[in-house]
Amino acid sequence: MFRNIGTRLRPFAVCRASIWVCSLLLALVPLSFLVACVASYTPTPDTSATLSPTSTPPAPMPTLTPPSTPIPPTPVPTLTPTPVPLPRVCLRQKFAGDVGACRTASHYDIRLVVDPDSALVTGDQQVRYINAEDQPLTDLYLRLFPNTPAYGGTMTVTRLLLNGAPISPFVELEGSALRLPLEPPLDAGRMLTLSMAFTVGVPTTGAAGHGLFSYARGVMALPTVYPVIPAYDDQGWNVEIAPTHGDDIYTDVSSYNVHVTAPSDLTLVASGACLFPKEGVWSCNAGPMRDFVLILGHRYRRAGQLVEGVVVNSYFYPEHESAGRRALEVAADALVAFTDLFGEYPYAELDVVETPNRLGGMEYPGLVVVEDRLYAGGGQLEWLVAHEVAHQWWFGVVGSDQVDAPWLDEALTQYSTILYYEQTYGSDRAGAILQGFAQTYQNLARTGRDLPVGLPAASYDPGLYWDVVYRKGSLYFHALREAMGDKAFFDTLHTYYDRHRYQIATSESFLATVEDVVGHPYISLYRLWILGDSG
Repeated sequence: MFRNIGTRLRPFAVCRASIWVCSLLLALVPLSFLVACVASYTPTPDTSATLSPTSTPPAPMPTLTPPSTPIPPTPVPTLTPTPVPLPRVCLRQKFAGDVGACRTASHYDIRLVVDPDSALVTGDQQVRYINAEDQPLTDLYLRLFPNTPAYGGTMTVTRLLLNGAPISPFVELEGSALRLPLEPPLDAGRMLTLSMAFTVGVPTTGAAGHGLFSYARGVMALPTVYPVIPAYDDQGWNVEIAPTHGDDIYTDVSSYNVHVTAPSDLTLVASGACLFPKEGVWSCNAGPMRDFVLILGHRYRRAGQLVEGVVVNSYFYPEHESAGRRALEVAADALVAFTDLFGEYPYAELDVVETPNRLGGMEYPGLVVVEDRLYAGGGQLEWLVAHEVAHQWWFGVVGSDQVDAPWLDEALTQYSTILYYEQTYGSDRAGAILQGFAQTYQNLARTGRDLPVGLPAASYDPGLYWDVVYRKGSLYFHALREAMGDKAFFDTLHTYYDRHRYQIATSESFLATVEDVVGHPYISLYRLWILGDSG
């Protein structure tokens, strides 16, 4: 549905509950987790802008000039011949206090058994949820994403208990949502516990969507393979089915303890940090994160290095070792660039994983996947890796409504990728990419297909989604940078990142950040580019 994306700032509610609620959850969350913790298509840029939308075919556009103070090139980290040890904890030590800052986040305790031979996953989980809103809740939702068209699998909840008592939920959205009536309502600051068992069928042939959820070519990719509580905001519970060309995860951050049983000859890569305490069993901790994602493969090799206090890993097929090591270099360079431009990455690990998806790339918390055919050639690997790594800032740490306001993460991530190229190769290379994006926008306007950047994902046809939200959307951020100047622009991005860490950002809260930093929000640029208001 269409929503006004200029909604109020929604501070991350679970980080603002009363002290007594925080103390209650601390008593309930396993100490081991607290100690341990001390997902898109990416259009490849044209390399060929006027930065002003028009309702009529535009005049020829001037050449974009490089910034007067170009970003200095980033030193290239040196690869180590032997991968550095994997971290044992989710968060870097300097961010250990972030767990305490969000003590009222939902906590998931999940046990999964993965059977590749039958392409089945069986699981059980307990979830502790606190109502961090300012009003009672009369119901609660669980999303079963494997039942959506984009996933193309199946998920069946075989047992469901609310505070220890059986409950019969209402099945909605073609089986992809369960609505649990709460009688009596859950008052603000109060907690409930859900216990459930479930089975998941993973598609193996003719995978729906883009093959991101699948078992193919020896790789079992399992994003959101558990029932998850969606975000609740001023529109209520967010439970719509996203279009297959858009992202579908809109959740608050949570903490995760996940135990996985699978054949011991598999390599496991997951959000957070995982230990291998005994044969065929992995124990993972993650959080504060917006999702938990699991990838298992029969033939993976790993290369890794320590960068900015983060273990960066690349997992790839043996025949793609050269490209796999290149992916590691790009991820390491991008981590350095984005740390400098936006702020520090809080997690101890960042993984880039080759998978047989058909999308190009996809972001998940602490982990990104890149399509395997790009490792065999095609020249798009660098762009895809840098783009998905940028999503760790704009989606992973700073959350937003990816379904109804995709520009907040996708347009900023696309422009962040241009910044990576500017910092790595210089302003001329970045300017050429911007010229290509501007040409795309000019063609949209000339052919009458131009749309505002700030619409819900479902408002665009797939081709227009990439051209408008990604390419045209990135031009808004460049226009903002040119209007503000480099110092104010990057101060704004730093402030936006710091202010919204682990929170849900909105269009309004982004504009408020701009205004706080420079004194006014440049609302005319926002109306012109994002709302499509040329009046």
